[in-house]
Amino acid sequence: MALDAGMIAALAHELRAALIGGKTEKIHQPERDRVDLYMRAGRKQARLTLSACPGNPRAGLSELPKENPAVPPMFCVLLRKHLNGGILEAIEQPGFERMLVFIFRARDEMGFERKRTVVCEMMGKYGNLLLLDEEKKILGVLRPVDFTSSEKRQLLVGMTYELPPKQEGKIDPTTEGTDAFIARAEAAGMRGADKFIVSTYFGVSPLIAREISFRATGRTDAESAENARALQREFDNVFARVREGLFSPCLIRVDGKNAEYSFMPIEQYGRSAEAVLYDSPSKMLDDFHAEREREERIRRRAQDLYKLLHNIEARLLRKIALQEEELRACADKERLRQCGELIKANLYALKKGDKTVTVTDWFDPDAPSVTLTLDGRLTPAEEAQRYFKKYAKAKTAERELTAQISAAKEELAYIRSVLDALDRAELPNETEEIRQELCASGYISKRRIPPSKKAAASGFLTYRSSDGYKILCGRNNLQNDALSLKIAEKSDWWFHVHASPGSHVILLCGGVDDPPARAFTEAAAVAAANSSLAGNARVTVDYTRVKNLKKPPAARPGYVIYHTNYSAEVDPKIEKTLKKE
Repeated sequence: MALDAGMIAALAHELRAALIGGKTEKIHQPERDRVDLYMRAGRKQARLTLSACPGNPRAGLSELPKENPAVPPMFCVLLRKHLNGGILEAIEQPGFERMLVFIFRARDEMGFERKRTVVCEMMGKYGNLLLLDEEKKILGVLRPVDFTSSEKRQLLVGMTYELPPKQEGKIDPTTEGTDAFIARAEAAGMRGADKFIVSTYFGVSPLIAREISFRATGRTDAESAENARALQREFDNVFARVREGLFSPCLIRVDGKNAEYSFMPIEQYGRSAEAVLYDSPSKMLDDFHAEREREERIRRRAQDLYKLLHNIEARLLRKIALQEEELRACADKERLRQCGELIKANLYALKKGDKTVTVTDWFDPDAPSVTLTLDGRLTPAEEAQRYFKKYAKAKTAERELTAQISAAKEELAYIRSVLDALDRAELPNETEEIRQELCASGYISKRRIPPSKKAAASGFLTYRSSDGYKILCGRNNLQNDALSLKIAEKSDWWFHVHASPGSHVILLCGGVDDPPARAFTEAAAVAAANSSLAGNARVTVDYTRVKNLKKPPAARPGYVIYHTNYSAEVDPKIEKTLKKE
């Protein structure tokens, strides 16, 4: 995904038609890097959003709800002073840069008309918002840039604004001639066409460069020189549309999620992605950012859970490593007992004060002579008892360490199962259910959970197999327990990925003793897709009758055991073909 210069040109084309002549009524700054200008053009009110956020810059009409802070930031106060009641006269895109310039006619506090300019630079981490006067002097800047931040270009109040320096050696694609393009492509030799276009022309995203290559040659990685003329034709077609203002905004969805967007239709993904065409580039960006912001809100809400779980995971890994090292030290415990026996058999040859003793090792078939270390302060009998006590201590330590390592590994498996559920959480309610689960398991104090209205349960994921069988999938460990131990009938089939974190999946048989094989494959694919192994090409899934499941006493949520099961390898992508209910 990239907000390239072509996409910005499409936004400018739409904004000119919708806002030129419009009056600024309100100005809000709901986020640090975002300003909203509420404008009335004709009889309609529109919200112009200008964002210089490094992660998702944009400039366009927006309908996404945003809460306005009680105290406006200083930059917002400055914009209100200079732009309230102002008329938008022009929108420009200098050259083919990733920026837009909004020119207003406004009145100052004395009532005199003044020209004010808002510059929205959408250049990733270098993005910024600025307010300029008639002489291009900077009146305000969202993120000041001084000499300590950049030696090439400073943006400070009182300085004269200058356009960002052009990328060295790059050319404006909208002004490139036919012969010049062909000559440059042929000079690029065997270099990939997409890399040649991106490195030669500014304002062109890798997505558009690949699309030009694909439309010209049928490949996204075609060589430049041998396809120079075909590349030139498609290159000219693309940027002729930009010059003429012929835009067809396109949103690319992969596996049901927004992945890319562009100012033109994208064909390179074929059937592996869904291309959704829009009439409005602003509406497309709204839809794209709405999903991204929803995911970001869930991540922020779960940030403390991630920190807690990762800390517990790291602690358990350190604990297991130390205990396994101690356990390895106990492996030689039997030799301690043998040394005690050898000293006991040679008491007659020892006296108090000896530091070593050399005896025949009858435990070895070759009966070699071995030298044993003594304390020297003990009697010979006490020396033998010293070795026997070391043996007893190592034996006890081995037994306790084995039990503790097993318990730690079980806890680690549980923590990783919660992390897996958190990674796959798509709804706020799912995050809250996981929080409640950790609270019930003793990892979070009830006092640390902020009081809130009780959220509705998120419900199981529900699928319908090709043969009409219902498939249920738990979203977290509490749901897994409820699904496998309460909801499912004893005759239903239970699925889970082998030896890895994942959801419990139930194939509801509805009284049918033997569902078709295809239903089993699809239920196994659901289990594979809703697990930590979802990205693998083939995943091993265990399945058994629900009646074979047992939950040990005091076991953690989501933990069950089974001894009778079948296994199958499936492709998790099959899950995408199933209908969700």
